[in-house]
Amino acid sequence: MSQHYTALSFHNMPVGAGYARPEQQFPGGLGIDSPALQAMTDLRKVTALTVERTNTLAATRERMAKLGVRMLLVTGATGAVMGIITVTDLDSGRPEKIAAKTGEQPQELLVQDIMTLRGRIEVLRLEDVCNASVGQVLNSLRQAGRRHALVLDDHGSQQAAEICGIFSLTRMCGQIGLDILPGEAMKKIETALGRLLG
Repeated sequence: MSQHYTALSFHNMPVGAGYARPEQQFPGGLGIDSPALQAMTDLRKVTALTVERTNTLAATRERMAKLGVRMLLVTGATGAVMGIITVTDLDSGRPEKIAAKTGEQPQELLVQDIMTLRGRIEVLRLEDVCNASVGQVLNSLRQAGRRHALVLDDHGSQQAAEICGIFSLTRMCGQIGLDILPGEAMKKIETALGRLLG
């Protein structure tokens, strides 16, 4: 019987081998009238990128650079979302002000020292996003002056609410063909969106 199930050969793992990460495939050629869900990073399909609140700012900046993102969800020991941290937070000057008062080095401060706390985060509801267009989400981000929006699925209050998606302003701009680079000044983004959305 075992001759039908030939054993596979094991091999040494090469130096420097990484690991695969799930990546959501976004449809090409999105327009401002495309369904918003097509532009959302769906955390039901890809792993959320997170950081613990006790990570140093130096380690957090390095993690963002390695992952190629500008925002991370800050989670606690139970996995609950405690807040967010962005590159804008890291570059805001707040770490330097806090460090001047505490005598620490800015990069040795912890995420919890500068993150945006859960209570200060406004979210979009999945129910609204399901019926929205890319243009509506872009206009919402533009009017709020934000680079990201979290999407909350409250499950109709049947179970605990959860963050199920993220919209990235620069990613969406790229998806619809605008020449906007990550970290681009908000003024340039707002001008480009103003021409597009009216």
